[in-house]
Amino acid sequence: VWNKSKMLIKGGKVMKKAVKRLLVLFLALTFIVTDLAVAPVTAQAAGTLKFHKSIALMKGEEIGYVIINSVSSDKVLGLKSSNTSVVSVKKMPFLDDYTLTLKAKKTGTSIISFKVKRKNGKTYSFKSKVTVHNYSNPLNVCKFGRKDYKKSFDKKTMVPVAKGYSRKAKVCITAKKGYKIVAIYYSEHGTGRQRKIKNGSTVILDGEHYLQILYKNTSKNYVSSVYLDGYWM
Repeated sequence: VWNKSKMLIKGGKVMKKAVKRLLVLFLALTFIVTDLAVAPVTAQAAGTLKFHKSIALMKGEEIGYVIINSVSSDKVLGLKSSNTSVVSVKKMPFLDDYTLTLKAKKTGTSIISFKVKRKNGKTYSFKSKVTVHNYSNPLNVCKFGRKDYKKSFDKKTMVPVAKGYSRKAKVCITAKKGYKIVAIYYSEHGTGRQRKIKNGSTVILDGEHYLQILYKNTSKNYVSSVYLDGYWM
């Protein structure tokens, strides 16, 4: 949410009381598994810096990414996008630190590049290929309790749970043909903490929690996410 709370995915067009929520994705060590930031940037050890070598976004999304193992004394230099008509990028505050926030404007590709200068004077260069796709609903079933939210994902990537249904319920999610569910994460607003859960788990979706559903487009070979949010809109 933006405002020290955690996240807006603008592609999902979801807002609560005009408070933007900025999704902060934590770089995992594999291409397939992408987690949310579990701690502010300054809480990371000043170890080897890591950043995505490739990123898939849906048109209209605005998502912030952290540089793994970056600390507050690091300086980000020369941040730019090679094709600003496809993707723009800027450094934005998050909690007590920052993210590199990408805004997907139209389908296509762009190279995001920047350098990180550390306190010891050493400088490290990074490049990431960003591909923007048109969004298509990847879900065949998205049940939380007795309600199926799959149709709600036809036009947006973040869907709030409906009023009048239990906040504690079983999760059942399957993908359409051409897609594969990679992982489901039970996530906490405001901190980025999350844990991987099994399909069929029972969880509580309230104002503090949401589900990140990580999926793979098997024909185009990219990984992205949709979100079932505990907020009532």
